[in-house]
Amino acid sequence: MIRIRAVLFDYGGTLDGPASHWRDRFVDLYHAAGLDASFEAISAAFGHATRCGYAEPGVSDLDLRGLVEFHVTRQLEHLGVPDHALAVRVVAAFLERCAAALAASRALLARLHARGVPLGVVSNFYGNMRRVVDDAGLAPYLATVVDSTCVGVSKPDPRIFAIALADICTPPGETLYVGDSFDKDVVGAHDAGLRTGWLVGPATAPCPAPELVDFRLRRLEEVEAIVA
Repeated sequence: MIRIRAVLFDYGGTLDGPASHWRDRFVDLYHAAGLDASFEAISAAFGHATRCGYAEPGVSDLDLRGLVEFHVTRQLEHLGVPDHALAVRVVAAFLERCAAALAASRALLARLHARGVPLGVVSNFYGNMRRVVDDAGLAPYLATVVDSTCVGVSKPDPRIFAIALADICTPPGETLYVGDSFDKDVVGAHDAGLRTGWLVGPATAPCPAPELVDFRLRRLEEVEAIVA
């Protein structure tokens, strides 16, 4: 049997919206708001905004609202849609979804922390991951927060997971990493020697390499039954 003593989590699409990638959330919100743009166009705009976020140093000082506002502004610029009212609606709806998911995640982390389980976050982010988890009330339960921009290495590079392992002082084979991205989270964590929890949500998702997945999770709360 696999013994799990510690858990590391992805942030986006995991703690702030289980199995819900930011890009896909934006696609849904734009379409719900009546924007006539294809998935491919919105995906390209999301990629543009992401690159802008990593390129602009000031983003590292933003809270979650500021980051989402930055992202939506850059997305709409790329789409050629200068619609301030649309931006306001999309930002508000996105943050509302995040707030609900983060409240559930905070409760989960509190329960695991009360059991003495070392916890952490490892995320490809913009240098402000610590501020975001602080604002969400997650920080008291986290022994480590590793932000790719701060450490200079990104998932799926195994080195980013090694940084977190050094902080929590647990063996990789007894540490679970939970994330929604197969390529970045599952592959990266597996290559670093960690146990992997692939958060797929309620949908049936094809698995490119089942041998890399130790636990296939439909709900984030399933982690509680895995930890020793």
